[in-house]
Amino acid sequence: MRKLLILLTGVLLLGACKTTRYELQAPASDAGRACVEQCAEIRERCRSNEIRRARSEREACEHRAEASLHACIAGADNRDKLKECDMHKPGCWSFENYTRCEEDYRACYAQCGGTVTKIVE
Repeated sequence: MRKLLILLTGVLLLGACKTTRYELQAPASDAGRACVEQCAEIRERCRSNEIRRARSEREACEHRAEASLHACIAGADNRDKLKECDMHKPGCWSFENYTRCEEDYRACYAQCGGTVTKIVE
């Protein structure tokens, strides 16, 4: 009975995992295709901005962490407190999020006369 319950749970979890992809069909007109090229340029600028944003956030975090570490070291009056300073150093993470860039691109693509088909598998 327990094996059956585990198997059913696994099947339900796998059934809940769906992927979404988009199929794009180019516009028929030359003007529509030129419009789509502009959409692509806008998407690339958006992606570049996102890369810069993530890098800037990481650098700012690293700068704050370095300043905090120096303040901790300066305030440490014994070896144990000095060791604690390293333990408080944060990890600085920031990742690019292209979701908005891709959503805007698909909307622009459709406005240019292209067809965007959402496929959930």
